Parts: sequence; C-alpha cells; structure tokens
Amino acid sequence: MRFMVIKDIPLDDISFLKGKYKVVSTPTDPEVIYEVDENYREKLKVLEEAGFIKVIKQDLNDIEKVEDLIPMTERVEIVQGGSLFLRVRLAEHTLSFTEGQLLSPTTLRKYLLRMGKVLGIKQREWEELLQYWLDIGEKVNEVSEEEEVAEKFLNYVTECRVVEDAKEAVLPYTLLLRDGGIFCSTDTIAEKMGLSKRKLRSILSDYIVGNSVRLRVYGRRYRFWELSADKCGIDIEKQLAKETVEDKEVEEEVEAGEEVEVDEEIGTETDQYNWAPWDGEDDNAS
Repeated sequence: MRFMVIKDIPLDDISFLKGKYKVVSTPTDPEVIYEVDENYREKLKVLEEAGFIKVIKQDLNDIEKVEDLIPMTERVEIVQGGSLFLRVRLAEHTLSFTEGQLLSPTTLRKYLLRMGKVLGIKQREWEELLQYWLDIGEKVNEVSEEEEVAEKFLNYVTECRVVEDAKEAVLPYTLLLRDGGIFCSTDTIAEKMGLSKRKLRSILSDYIVGNSVRLRVYGRRYRFWELSADKCGIDIEKQLAKETVEDKEVEEEVEAGEEVEVDEEIGTETDQYNWAPWDGEDDNAS
C-alpha cells in the first residue's frame, strides 16, 4: 500500500517501517510517495489518524474527492498526430479521452460509474485534475484507434452509392438520400467498422447530426444516423451519378417509344416503408 508523509518525520525513526518501505514516486510528482507491504495497513492507519501520514487510496471505490485521483494516477500519455487524445492509467484501469471529452468531467464520471463509484466533479476540480495530467503526461506520436476508425469510416462513406430507395439503404456501401439529408444504417456501419454502435457513436460524434431515427422497410425497423455530408466529404451529385444516368437512359427509351421492362411490386411506396419518429430511446445505445 502507498502513503505520503504529511508531517516532517524520518521514516527510519519508526521501528516497523525502517528498511521496509520504498519510494515509488517520480521526480514530476508533487509529493513523495512511499510503498510498503499490505501487512502494515493497520499500523499505517494509526499513523494516519495521528496526522503523520496520508494513506493513498488505490481502489477507485474508496475515493472520496477528486484530488484522491492524483496520487492514484500511474501514467499519462498525450497522443499526438491529429486531434488531442489522452490515455490515463489510473488504479490499474486505462481511461481514454478524446479532445472533445476533455472539455468537461462527464466522461470521467461515466468511467467511475461503470466501476461502481458515483462522484460529483465540479468543472474547476476537473480542470485542475486535467492540468495535472497534462503536466506529467508523456507525449506520444501515434494515430489513435479512434482516429483510425474515423479515417476508415470516412473512406467508406465516400465509396458508398447514394440511393433514394429505402430498400437499398440497408445494404452495404449504400447511403440514403431523403429530404435533403444523408443517412446510414447503424447496423450496416457498425458491422463494417467492427465496433459496437455505442462506441462508434462516440467516435463519430463530429460527423453525426442529431439523434438516430427509425425507418420501417417492409415492416422491419432499422435505425439510421444522419451524416454531415460536408464533414464526411460525401459528394452527393457524384455518388448519385450512376443512378441518374440509368434513370435518364430509361426516360430516353420511353420517349422514343421503346418497350422497357419494369419490375412490378405489390403495394405503394407508403406501404413499403415509412419514417418513424424518434421514440426517446438512448441514441448512444443504438
């Protein structure tokens, strides 16, 4: 277990500690941190109650305030090579923060909640903790996993065909054009990227417009994300070009009086598919 000395006392003057402790802090740490065997827990507790030392909490469930996280921080990596990305090793857990997530304590609170700890964090407390992490962080030049996923996604959507038929929009390499917006099937894109929709939604938040919407195709419900065509680099006119040329050829044949075979389908377009309004479900779970 680890502890810091609050009052200036020589540790070697304490009989049970002499020769039993080691320094585990680094020169950049604000305080000197010592470590001893867990067997000394009860004896250290006595010293802590007397005001001589402060035992460092090493289980996230034991923390009581934000500043308890500082001595629990084992390593910080500042990933460069694009937008800022922070990787923090905290009490044997690795937490990752994108540039946008570093602006507020929300992501940290979610991490702690998943570990079973509810902790209120004020913006000022978060900024002090973040500044500490930035001060001790080691700069690493690499492309983060999130950036690789984003690049793969952008390459994918620019290779997709843009269709106006909802039946085709659930197929791979297709995007749906509807009411001037571009939509992609969440199931299709998640399968293509090899990630859960929850994680993918977080990574692609800069490219997704608003919450997801539902679309019924032949009675089956599909969920779609609306994409920002500008941010994604989607050229609607170019990616629609193939369908446009085919439609034009059909029109020209009809005008010339030629017979054109048309697949007849039962039901109207309204019967085939319709938009369903967002029902209040958590979009991040989609």
